[in-house]
Amino acid sequence: PDGRGDPGRWVFWSPPPPPNRENNEEYKENIQKLVDKYQQDKYQVEQANINRFTLANSKESLAEKIKVRRAQRLRNEFEKEEKLEVSRSVVCSIQETLQKCIARGNLLAKQKASQNFINALFNNATEASLIAKQKQNSTARVKVLDHKVLSGEFSGQGIYNTKIAVALAGALPTGQACVLLALSKRYCVETAVTSGLSVKPSFIERKYNSENVLYQVTIRSDQYDDEVFIDGVSYGSTKLTTMLAAGAHELVISKQGYDNHQQRLFLDRNMIVKVNLLKAQYNLASGEKVQDILAKDSYGPELVGISAGNFQMGELKGAGFGNEKPAKGAQILNSFAIGQSQITVADFKKFVDSTQYVTEAEINQGCAVYVDGKPQYNATYNWRNPGFKQSDRHPVVCVSEKDSGAYLAWLSRITDRKYRLPKETEWEYVARAGSSEDYWWGSDVGNGRANCAYCGSIWSNVSTAPIKSFRANRFGLYDTVGNVWELTSDKELVARGGSWNFAPKLSKASVRLELSRGFRSNYLGFRALREN
Repeated sequence: PDGRGDPGRWVFWSPPPPPNRENNEEYKENIQKLVDKYQQDKYQVEQANINRFTLANSKESLAEKIKVRRAQRLRNEFEKEEKLEVSRSVVCSIQETLQKCIARGNLLAKQKASQNFINALFNNATEASLIAKQKQNSTARVKVLDHKVLSGEFSGQGIYNTKIAVALAGALPTGQACVLLALSKRYCVETAVTSGLSVKPSFIERKYNSENVLYQVTIRSDQYDDEVFIDGVSYGSTKLTTMLAAGAHELVISKQGYDNHQQRLFLDRNMIVKVNLLKAQYNLASGEKVQDILAKDSYGPELVGISAGNFQMGELKGAGFGNEKPAKGAQILNSFAIGQSQITVADFKKFVDSTQYVTEAEINQGCAVYVDGKPQYNATYNWRNPGFKQSDRHPVVCVSEKDSGAYLAWLSRITDRKYRLPKETEWEYVARAGSSEDYWWGSDVGNGRANCAYCGSIWSNVSTAPIKSFRANRFGLYDTVGNVWELTSDKELVARGGSWNFAPKLSKASVRLELSRGFRSNYLGFRALREN
């Protein structure tokens, strides 16, 4: 308006109509570029996650080798033969004959030579300052191989002076290098297989230790139907009497619903061991065994019933990787059944024979193997031929998330049950089996308890192991530590549990291996879960 009552002249403006996006090629091209960039960035993140774990495995593998080398180096430093010349003077008593005085002088001279020799072994060792702390409790041995009297004479005061040459050999009994170096005994066990590094018995022990002493051991507990393991071998239930070689042995007594009793025995005499088993603090699984019938009267995977419960999930000791933290309370609301073992070659073969299914590895690029610290695809490898010998009782590998989903969908269809991969929470719940330690049995992976690299089994760093080759945890599940990484199903694709060619530290219950979709390897498998 012009201010004088004249409404004036109004001008209205409207924007031009938007372009027709469906026909705008430039717009489509920009959108596609954004999608491609997103997919590229996502792939790079996934590869970075894989590379992070491969680097961690290389680092841990190197650390394992260094410890083996340290123990072997110390044994080599003690396994020496040397000739020493020593002099010794003794005062002959009036009660002993001259011959006895001479013999006593020569004996004390040999003891002096032995003491000098063992002191030199400790003082000249590469890690002398560390092993000195355990010297008084050490069982490092010296063997007198030979001696020769170089001179011997009496003085006028009844003193006998002798000079002798003594040939000596040093030896560390099996396991002592690890005791002195404060290492886990698995680095010193004779059966340990460490990627070509075999821990062998001392050559001094082989050459000079001819003793073969056995002692009687009687083991009792206050419970029936328990199971006794000595050095990882089952001896049946108590009351138990057996003969064992002199020396150290690891005793474990296990029973469903009770805490494992673990004890180290050192036998230098006959022994009776009495044990009271304690009720477990957790409401453990019902333990009901479940196995569905498939076509032609064959059977599905063996399952174990698991009760609902609470637990602490994640890295509980402040170490570990960032994706394991923070630890948090987790709750399992519903009971379920889960495979006692990982899905086997035989299990997967039933599915393939029934459906003629072809895996992703057989269609495209094959299967990844661990080469020079990282996964590389080999076009000739698949679940039938993973690059090592396997039987029907080995866990199936070289299968992807898609392949495992196809198998579980088939299993669901023919059993009229709901099978799927476990969620991460469910997996860690059954893997821990009531434990808050790194492994369900404790904080040290030990020797020969699982199939992981440097874990001391015949399969370590070689191949997968047949299922049930090691003890089950308190929930009755096998191989929740090592053998193969196991796929889980959540928002992300994550594998859990470690494998035959990954270091023990990466087999802890809290470790998470983040994978890209479609990834498959000869160290990756899965376990089936059946909903109630």
